[in-house]
Amino acid sequence: MKTMMVQQRSVSAHGGTAGGGHGPGGPATRSARPRRRVRTQWLALSAALVVLTGVIVAWALSTAADRVQVVQLAQPVRAGHELTIDDLVVTEVAFDAGVTGLVPASSLHELVGRLAAIDLEAGALVQVGMWRATPNLAAGEESVGVVLKPGRAPSTLAQGDVAVAASADPAVSAAPVPVRVLDATAKDDGTLMVNLAVPVAQAVKVAQLAASEQLVLVVRAPGGAS
Repeated sequence: MKTMMVQQRSVSAHGGTAGGGHGPGGPATRSARPRRRVRTQWLALSAALVVLTGVIVAWALSTAADRVQVVQLAQPVRAGHELTIDDLVVTEVAFDAGVTGLVPASSLHELVGRLAAIDLEAGALVQVGMWRATPNLAAGEESVGVVLKPGRAPSTLAQGDVAVAASADPAVSAAPVPVRVLDATAKDDGTLMVNLAVPVAQAVKVAQLAASEQLVLVVRAPGGAS
């Protein structure tokens, strides 16, 4: 009898251990698994955010690297006037392989002293064709920029032409002024933008005739021939 009671107690003790839930395979072990899954999800999300941040930083750096410094007009410059350092500034633009002809910032000082080939507006990016080389003036000459309407000069007017500048008003009896054509550009409407080498004593007179739209040019020696 005593032996049987001992065996029953032993079985009961083992059963209690198995069903009590305190062993290695009990509820305590099962309740820990969902927590591990949640932690794994947060780790995956954090890793994704790190990767996304890296992509954004790389994109920002590549975008910044695609910006270049070029020359821009700080203020308006009339055609025929010399460009000064105060007329030019440096700005940044997004680089585009399809955009050509812009002047890099490193060439800014090379533009100083050049003549504006057309009327330049403030804020415009300086491009090839907007300026012309500094004219070669002889001693006793000054450069005068003029705009001539169709009929006020030959349409074939070109650099090197020797001409005379006179008034279109027949009532003006002043003698014509000998001039040299430094450069001439024709616009689509037939207007000519011309830079003239004029004797110093008559430079103001020629400029006044041009400003009042009374100036005419008569070519005497095309291409600088004598």
